[in-house]
Amino acid sequence: MSGTVPHPGSTHEAVGVTTTPEHDRAPVGPGITITLPEAGPPERNVSRRYGIIRIGLVASDVACVAGALIAANVSRPDGVSSSIGWFPVLLVPIVWVAVFHVFALYAPEHHSAAEEFHRIIGASTVGTVLLALTGLAPHTLERGWIGLTWILTILLELATRGLWRRYLDRLRADGGLTFRTLIVGANEEAAQLAIALQEPGSGYAPLGFVASSGSPGSVMLPVVGSIDTLRRTIREVEADCVFVASSAVGREDMFRVAHAARPTGVHVRVSANLPPVWSSRVGVHLVGSEVALSLQPVRLAGPKAMLKRAFDLTASSLFLLLTFPLTATIALAIRFTSPGPILFRQERVTKGGQAFTVFKFRTMEHRAEPPVEDPDHQARPFFKLQEDPRVTRVGRFIRRYSLDELPQLLNVVKGDMSLVGPRPLPVEQVKAHPELLADRHEVPAGITGWWQTNGRSDVSVEEALRLDLFYIENWSLALDMYILLRTVGVVLGRRGAY
Repeated sequence: MSGTVPHPGSTHEAVGVTTTPEHDRAPVGPGITITLPEAGPPERNVSRRYGIIRIGLVASDVACVAGALIAANVSRPDGVSSSIGWFPVLLVPIVWVAVFHVFALYAPEHHSAAEEFHRIIGASTVGTVLLALTGLAPHTLERGWIGLTWILTILLELATRGLWRRYLDRLRADGGLTFRTLIVGANEEAAQLAIALQEPGSGYAPLGFVASSGSPGSVMLPVVGSIDTLRRTIREVEADCVFVASSAVGREDMFRVAHAARPTGVHVRVSANLPPVWSSRVGVHLVGSEVALSLQPVRLAGPKAMLKRAFDLTASSLFLLLTFPLTATIALAIRFTSPGPILFRQERVTKGGQAFTVFKFRTMEHRAEPPVEDPDHQARPFFKLQEDPRVTRVGRFIRRYSLDELPQLLNVVKGDMSLVGPRPLPVEQVKAHPELLADRHEVPAGITGWWQTNGRSDVSVEEALRLDLFYIENWSLALDMYILLRTVGVVLGRRGAY
């Protein structure tokens, strides 16, 4: 039996499974079996490795704030810099590291890249304000110092944390930061959990299933022990982590898991059966003697909507100024290479189901007929021809780098769109699928979005909708900024662009 560890008294065995990519995966049900791959020999203590990495993160954060303060100090308009006393030199890194610790930025195993970006923005903002209010840095009351220091610290932190994340991803892919994991439970959720933990780079290597009182085990799953002997099983298989399938355990079983984990020092994870959310939205509360998870609602309205609109106006106006030479060049190229208007106009749908006229650079022959082999393409959601014969030579180039979207900055200024949000779909597609697409119109349509930075035209309709809903349910200004930065890399990589 591949990838399982025999346990005294266990008669269960696995009889084979083929896992598939997430978007093609069917739910695990009766008659479906799981075979876990060989987890390999135990590595050095993973917790110790993460401890060393945390020390490195602290050192890089101290270097970032020190570099930002020095740069802000020497860049004064009058060209005069001041010395910093030894006491502030000692306190500044302590304050900075303490703030980053409060924002849980020294637990890289718990956060995605987007979540880490969000927390870095918040921690850098709070840290900079604290340094200014406490007077631990020079020129704290001078005009522009806070803004300059804030920008520098964020840029330095994002750059260094990006390097750290690449390093950690490589270690996980190579198995150097992999938690050898036991899954508590032997039901359908536990089987799905095993498939998720086997995803490349997840950082987990499932060793087997532990039968609980709520799921006594199945011949379809490689069960290596029971909840009553969990402590012994942890030591036998040399596990680093215990992952609990919440639907498979009761309160008494959770007590047994906690009791077994404490002396062995393993990490404990519990599946929450929640939709994908940022951890900052999840809180833990005591309700009597019960522990409950609370999910903070996110609704883009009131002050949040005003903040998003202010950011859109400021950033889009700046982008229009910076890209004016480029847009003028594209306009001239379209004018002199094919007859017809420079801009393409189309009715699309934004927040509240309102139709508006979207602007794009024209990339096709003017008034060209659509291909006869796709007569109903206008009614298919998210449809876009991969090889459209109507695209001009200039159009093919500007589509490759998404430059045809630049005129939509005018839509943002007008208030029809936002910089970030679900892509606006043509009126025909929305009318043909009103219920399917309705949730996308809770927020303004965007030039770019979470879907565009996670596959663009290469994802399925279902996946595109799921990604759009993730953005709507987890909106924040930091998430918008993260998507904008990721968009740059996606555009340059030309993934899914046609």
